[in-house]
Amino acid sequence: MRLRCVASACMVAGIAVGQVWGAPLAIKFKNSSGLADSQVYIGFVGGEPLHATNAANGAALAESTHASPHWYTLAQLAQGINLTSCTGRIYIGYGTPWVFERDGYEPSPVSTNDPNYLKRYDKIELSYHGVPSDVANLTSIDYYSIKTGIKVFKGGLTGALVGQLRDAPTQVVLNAVRGLTSPASAAVVNNGVNFVRVLGPGIYPPTGGNPASHYNNLSAYLSYLHATYAPAHGNKIATIAGNFIGVGAQTSPETKAQSYNFAATMNASMDITLTGSGSVVGSKTIVIKGSELLSPTGIYGANPAFTINGGGVIHAQNDFYGWVVGDLLSGLNIGAVGSTVVVSGAQVGQMNSQQWFTLTSKFNALQPTQPSFYNQWARAMSGISDAYNFAYSDRFAHVFVPLDPAKVDTMQIEIGGEVSVCPANLNGDEVVDGADFAIFASAYDLMLCDDPEMTPGCPADLSGDGMVDDGDFAAFAAGYRAGACPE
Repeated sequence: MRLRCVASACMVAGIAVGQVWGAPLAIKFKNSSGLADSQVYIGFVGGEPLHATNAANGAALAESTHASPHWYTLAQLAQGINLTSCTGRIYIGYGTPWVFERDGYEPSPVSTNDPNYLKRYDKIELSYHGVPSDVANLTSIDYYSIKTGIKVFKGGLTGALVGQLRDAPTQVVLNAVRGLTSPASAAVVNNGVNFVRVLGPGIYPPTGGNPASHYNNLSAYLSYLHATYAPAHGNKIATIAGNFIGVGAQTSPETKAQSYNFAATMNASMDITLTGSGSVVGSKTIVIKGSELLSPTGIYGANPAFTINGGGVIHAQNDFYGWVVGDLLSGLNIGAVGSTVVVSGAQVGQMNSQQWFTLTSKFNALQPTQPSFYNQWARAMSGISDAYNFAYSDRFAHVFVPLDPAKVDTMQIEIGGEVSVCPANLNGDEVVDGADFAIFASAYDLMLCDDPEMTPGCPADLSGDGMVDDGDFAAFAAGYRAGACPE
């Protein structure tokens, strides 16, 4: 699952005093922002000791906190850092760092009353203790601000490339998401002159109100499931079934590995009830109110409140119930719930939920006649970036790079990129080859950027005129002849 470190980062909780750390990870920074290294800063935010040094001089690095605001410019970290232990977030920002208002503070990306609201910053998430399970990821669930691609190597930057996570330049993101809100670009934050960030549907609108006037709040989707899909399918909207692998020491029923099978039904209030059982926890009834599902923190934010067997209201934890509710939310985000598209001889909506995780096509492919019956932000971002685009992206897509020291010794973080320096590289692998030609050819056949089948952001529209035509082909051909993208 995604590393969830909401208000803390680089924490080493659970690591014993006197821990013998594994091999340090070399982290290098590639500044593609167009700003001087002195204008790009790095911070490690959290309340536990950080074990890392400046590769230039061996000096220990420290977390940024309210009491001791340690921020480092790329000029100070010109040779990168050597990381021994960190779990949480590394923040990247432009200009001047944000200022801590209190202990545990991080800026609000949505509140205009926050004094750091117009600061431009983004982050990567990682867990590194020199063990095989170490990983890193990008995230655009809540917002996108700065392109932050990741590459990992064995044998330094000139060694073997082990894995990478691509991220999109700013203009590509804006092209992909500007039409998702009403009015268009309503979720884009500017400081009066320059772009700051674009907010995702899980946190926008920032101060409440009706999300239907901004991002689609999916009410039409839930209405369809209740009024049309369920009556035609035995009054059931989905079967939430599969296997939970367990978490932690598995000392309680809700943390133990077990199978599960629940029938999902709806009432006129759009409440969803999951009725069934887990092989360890026994029979359970889970209810999620329709109002919870339709709030920005519901389907989009993947954190609706729910009840179990009529008990008190709770939110998902890292346990059996969180996993089962996560199946349902995953299916709603990708459009699998209620899909009548046939894959391998079965309607997707009639599959057990865990079968959805094997699907290679999602979103508009599962709801071809209903472009509002899925998370449009996730569809747009997944087409241009390997970042988490909704909370359960990891069930469907490649969103991690390994940091296992047996496989990886160096990680490079690419910072910035307002526009693509290699626009013909349509799949983001830094080489213009046959794979990019296939993407271009498909877009050329569709031609119009507003065709619902077009890749979000219409990356093959190299001229930016709203269509993929002969002019774009000429530009693509030039890139194709060049082959490798410029460094």
